[in-house]
Amino acid sequence: MQFQYFRPQSKIRQLVSSYYNVTVPDDISDIMRAEIANIRFVIRGRVATDINGVEEEYGPGATLLCGPTYQWSNVRFAPGAQVFGAAITPMGWARLFDVGADQLANRLVPLEAYVPEPGLPHIQDIFHASDEEHRVEAADKLFAAMVDPARRIDEDFLDQVTAWITSPDPNELNVLISEMRLSPRQVERLCKKYFGSAPKLLHRKFRALHSANRLTWQELTDWQDIATTAYSDQSHFIREFKQFNGRTPSEFIKGAHILVRTTLEQRLQIDHESPFSLIG
Repeated sequence: MQFQYFRPQSKIRQLVSSYYNVTVPDDISDIMRAEIANIRFVIRGRVATDINGVEEEYGPGATLLCGPTYQWSNVRFAPGAQVFGAAITPMGWARLFDVGADQLANRLVPLEAYVPEPGLPHIQDIFHASDEEHRVEAADKLFAAMVDPARRIDEDFLDQVTAWITSPDPNELNVLISEMRLSPRQVERLCKKYFGSAPKLLHRKFRALHSANRLTWQELTDWQDIATTAYSDQSHFIREFKQFNGRTPSEFIKGAHILVRTTLEQRLQIDHESPFSLIG
């Protein structure tokens, strides 16, 4: 598997944390862990996934919008498959889409239905690009065309929750609530709108993702080195880790897990405007 990351243009880096290009010479089946929202363009070959609850296959020309996910899923690449993708931050979701993130959480849908008409030609430019540099340029133009500057967004809330979930420290839910100027009901409503779930599930997800990242980046061989006191006991930690990463901590350490490990290792090779580039 060949995996490359690319930086978006400066004007949209708060919205799109990174672009990536995946080329798979052989048949590969793997697990996708829980992620932030993504847009994927199947450039060639075929890709199958069960994000929607049943396995669905997509061929060249497919343009897929995946809302934020809160569970692992299976993915299969046919030999010769190439996928170009964009990781969409919660701020990006708020600026680009006129639908709450919770309405498309754990769902994969055609992107075209959510793109304003002026942006549609840029989708074809992405597929027709002669190389990855031109593909990135076309993607930059697509997302710039999708931005609605008039849309009302609570940027303070987005910034505060982003700092909370991307911190490696085990900040608990009561920490967030105590620092908010909003009621718990308002916090829950806005978390669903921008991040795709209520704050409790959001916290559980990123806590588990942080744990998997540390196992990879620090090359640890004992999962107990990254288990925090936030978990009630060992079985609680293992259960939570598997729900969002698709494997138990021991399986994660011992297995090859080409997709997850390759993406996490490559993320360290680029500069990061958004904290989501390294985590989600």
